[in-house]
Amino acid sequence: MMAEVKRRRRKLKPVDEAIQFSLLQKDKSGLEGRFINDFKGRGVFEKGDFLLEYRGDLIDKEECERRQRIYHDALKVYIFEFRYNGKLLCIDAARDDGKR
Repeated sequence: MMAEVKRRRRKLKPVDEAIQFSLLQKDKSGLEGRFINDFKGRGVFEKGDFLLEYRGDLIDKEECERRQRIYHDALKVYIFEFRYNGKLLCIDAARDDGKR
């Protein structure tokens, strides 16, 4: 009998994983957008751990669509769309707000 060889899936580097999910246009399962506080706004969490804060203008679907029509392709990548309480909202981080 031949020895059974177990194949392990190679763990992707974070950058490669981000590229993969971007190309698939999907979010990684287990990620959750959540309100932090009035100063910080919303952030992205994975398994309860804070990952990042995404700063920008909070806009509705109509304004999001308007900005996507007028923005150059290089700026469109800074628009983050998400659903909250059944509404499609967007954060437009294309302009630096000067805060760190």
